[in-house]
Amino acid sequence: MKNERGFSMLELLVVVAVVTLIAAMAIPNLKKARQSANSASAVQSMRTLTTAENMYRQKYQTYGTLSQLAPEGTLDTTLGTGNKSSYLFTITLDADLLHYTCTAEPIEDIDSMTYYFMDESTVIRYNYGTAADASSPPIPR
Repeated sequence: MKNERGFSMLELLVVVAVVTLIAAMAIPNLKKARQSANSASAVQSMRTLTTAENMYRQKYQTYGTLSQLAPEGTLDTTLGTGNKSSYLFTITLDADLLHYTCTAEPIEDIDSMTYYFMDESTVIRYNYGTAADASSPPIPR
């Protein structure tokens, strides 16, 4: 029993310091990867909304709101609520119901995330840190 020896306090402190250093380097990269995945999901959701709007237009000769598109079966239940992958999706119709705009605004990290905009032209536009609009640049292909 006398020969048994555990870790010294200094050894434990070194291990804790190394683990903390590794975590400090990994967490920002993990956050950036998560933001990138949420952004890619938002772009894909905008494409899905384009398809849903075009199908709705062919059927009813007008564009529809998010609540009108959801029961048509073209949107998944999560996107139908307007909240998906840390983005809030909003569809706004003009009075004639022949023009629409769709926006995707981040819910978290609003200063560093990408905002998206789309209208019946189906061109998805983006802006970093502030709301995108019709004058924003289109997403790169």
